[in-house]
Amino acid sequence: MSPIAKKLNILLVEDSQDDLCLVLRVLNNGGLDANCVRVENRGEMLSALQSRQWDVVLSDYNLPGFSGTEALQLLQSTGIDLPFIIVSGAIGEETAVTVMRAGAHDYIMKNNLARLVPAIERELREVQVRRARIAASEDLRLAAKVFESSVEGIVITDAETRILRVNKAFTNITGYTQADILGQTPKILRSGRHSEDFYKEMWHSINEKGYWQGEVWNRRRSGEIYPEWLSISVVRTENNEVSHYIAGFTDLSAQKWAEERIQHLTHYDALTDLPNRTLFRSRFKQPMVNALHNNRRVALLHLDLDRFIKINDTLGHHTGDRLLQQVSRRLVASIHDRDFVSRFGGDEFAIACPDLDQSVEVDAIAHSVMKVFSEPFWVEGREIFLTPSIGIAIFPDDTQDYDELVKFADTAVHHAKRQGGSYQFYHKAMNVDSADRLKMESALRRALDRQEFELYFQPQIHLTSDNIIGFEALLRWKPTNNEIVLPNQFIPLLEETGLIISVGEWVLRSACLHIRRLMDTINMPIPIAVNLSPTQFRYKDLVGMIRTVLDETGVDPCWLELEITETSVMEDPEHALETLKSLYDMGIRLAIDDFGTGYSSLSYLKKLPLNVLKIDQSFVSDIVHDKDDAAIVDSIIAMSHRLNLKVVAEGIEDKAQLEFLREHDCDIGQGFLYAQPMRADQVVEMLVKERRPEQRQLVTM
Repeated sequence: MSPIAKKLNILLVEDSQDDLCLVLRVLNNGGLDANCVRVENRGEMLSALQSRQWDVVLSDYNLPGFSGTEALQLLQSTGIDLPFIIVSGAIGEETAVTVMRAGAHDYIMKNNLARLVPAIERELREVQVRRARIAASEDLRLAAKVFESSVEGIVITDAETRILRVNKAFTNITGYTQADILGQTPKILRSGRHSEDFYKEMWHSINEKGYWQGEVWNRRRSGEIYPEWLSISVVRTENNEVSHYIAGFTDLSAQKWAEERIQHLTHYDALTDLPNRTLFRSRFKQPMVNALHNNRRVALLHLDLDRFIKINDTLGHHTGDRLLQQVSRRLVASIHDRDFVSRFGGDEFAIACPDLDQSVEVDAIAHSVMKVFSEPFWVEGREIFLTPSIGIAIFPDDTQDYDELVKFADTAVHHAKRQGGSYQFYHKAMNVDSADRLKMESALRRALDRQEFELYFQPQIHLTSDNIIGFEALLRWKPTNNEIVLPNQFIPLLEETGLIISVGEWVLRSACLHIRRLMDTINMPIPIAVNLSPTQFRYKDLVGMIRTVLDETGVDPCWLELEITETSVMEDPEHALETLKSLYDMGIRLAIDDFGTGYSSLSYLKKLPLNVLKIDQSFVSDIVHDKDDAAIVDSIIAMSHRLNLKVVAEGIEDKAQLEFLREHDCDIGQGFLYAQPMRADQVVEMLVKERRPEQRQLVTM
């Protein structure tokens, strides 16, 4: 009985039907269950090979128009590995040898078919072996490909852990080639970070469980220590003896870097690399403990950059970011080694000053920080000045709670801003002030609708003729059922809240209406100066708003003077030049107010289209007694005249000041010596007196 149990599919290349029957009878007698299909030419054979699977091909050698050699060649051309047996009459020994060399597996004479079944069985066994060998070879090829192509480093050792082979990834990760490391043990990779106990536990797991995996720190050929995820497996023989160890590992350096970066960003500011609010809080706690234990103090300085949002809006966030980086570097360079700086966010920074004895030390630190901003910052060739406001709270004097300390420093910084910069120490009265400010802000938001604002006017006097040559419009606020609130109390709040835009437009419109009223009632127009706050000057539609007000009130621009602070101009000189030129071209008179209190110079102001320069009253108040102030005022007047600018001195309160200004050829003055700010009806009365025949004639500017 044949050992082949399945039914065989046999392709018979034969032109004789009788021979087909003969072959089938021999196969059946030999115990083979066969399905035999006969083909007799090339086309039929090719079609049969393509249409189904076969187990054996039997072929006659001589066929009309076809031969056994051609049949063999056709089978080989398809790449199908099948036993091919020639079954034919006498073809000669030489021909038989040739066809066997060409690839035929056997040759059987038709008059000796008893050999057919054993030959088929033998060749079927051979093809199985051959196919298994090919499959094994392919598996080995794939395994080798996987070994070399793996992104994991792989190392194979013998039972004594001597390295036999490593892959390309191993070389890429460690820097060792196979030639470098062949015959070595993996100990060559040890970093020295792990103890012997660590390796003992590793090998205990390998020996007991057959594997180990975990994180290991190893050393590259360059000496660099790096982390890897390592897996080690044991290979055993059939006798359960260790033959090899296989280790695979992945370099965790990038992952570790990413984890460390994420951890860093959790505690450090991404832009400046300073500690963030969270880390600052954590670090601040220990100096607090030390201060209580040693009877010392810790200062918290909260620093805010004034009007920084303007830089972002006009110059772009890229420039703003570059500035913040420069600020952070200067702050770090200005403090002691024991102190530390944080960026709280936006344009807010905090400085911790531990281990202090007296508050006078904090004064010195604050002065040092303020000095950081005395020099301009440079970004892409642009000169930019920044001014800080600093609020200071002291632990434990002000509070022993960190969150309260931060809140108190924040309260103090807002008070510093209202004072125009510099620094302020926290004191309890500030909390009361903050409550009052909230109440005032609420009232201010309703003041326009309730018509609680009123313009007062202070005359400007020609110092040679003593004639009135103009007025400055001054805003007053009289809340319902309350006394008049002075500008220094509510103007800063209008600035902070942005209400200054709508209130400023009301002031401009009211001043123009007053000019119009003077023209209509007494036929006597006179220039009126209106102040523009820094926030108004930054307003993108300022020029359009002013043009609309002038058109609607019918006032000639020549009767309107706009006063801009020196600081407003220096915040963004390019924007200032563009805005002032537009206003100047409209025919509006332009004045720089409070000159001498900022960073500008007359040499820079000559580039601007100006008509008037106003000397700040802080210089005028001491010109008689302070030689420095006198010299400054004298220089300002002289240089202004060289630039064809009229000079107005503010805050003239006594005759000695007046005489000094006259002697130094100051053009115009205003102050309590002449008149206090007055209501609109009082202005009319004063001008009516001024125009009487027996009175002096009006002198225009």
